[in-house]
Amino acid sequence: MNARAHDLQPLQRSAASPSQARQQAAPPASSSSQGVARVVGEAPAGWWLRMGEREVLAQRALSCLLAPAVGDRVWAVGEAGGEHFVLAVLAREGEAPAQLRVPGDLELRAEGRLRLRGDAGVELETSGRARLLADALEVQARDAQLRFVELRALAREAVGNFTRSTRIGQRLELLVDVVAQRSKSSYRAISELDHTQAETIDYRARGGAHIKAEHAIVNGKELVKVDGGQIHLG
Repeated sequence: MNARAHDLQPLQRSAASPSQARQQAAPPASSSSQGVARVVGEAPAGWWLRMGEREVLAQRALSCLLAPAVGDRVWAVGEAGGEHFVLAVLAREGEAPAQLRVPGDLELRAEGRLRLRGDAGVELETSGRARLLADALEVQARDAQLRFVELRALAREAVGNFTRSTRIGQRLELLVDVVAQRSKSSYRAISELDHTQAETIDYRARGGAHIKAEHAIVNGKELVKVDGGQIHLG
């Protein structure tokens, strides 16, 4: 179809300069700001920051694991009249300990090996319950101390090798089916009563057997038998 000449309108050149055109096409400037701020206080809802000449209340971003402290220099971002966030802790004055703090639960997971090391020491503390689950457990220390109000231990087999073992307590109870003890020498010192109650008692000595007491009494309800190559009485 042939267009008529009077139907074609010539293109009109804009009178605005290229820079003015870009300014007209650009979106309105954002009111957000970011930069270095200083922590001047802590509040239940976050931290008070001094950004320039004003103070704002900021929350800690989820990516910022190090909890800010008063006096820290931080990198913060926010909008005028809106929320502000602390993205990172840049510098800290003094010797305040670094604290990793997250809201809610936290899980540390490594696809390889996870190692925690403290040159001055390692402390694990909780007001709740602590659990340790592992296929094998190995604990090595030069000196170990365990303190419990109540202790329960359950094991299918327990083996202990000690150069010296000392047990101190007020009462010791042992409930087992069989007790087997082997030693080169055995010494017992009991200041008061030593009582043994059994169905049958059998004492055997390859050498001599010596029983000495201020008063010795042997009672047999039905039979008392003394047998020997020689018997001396008195």
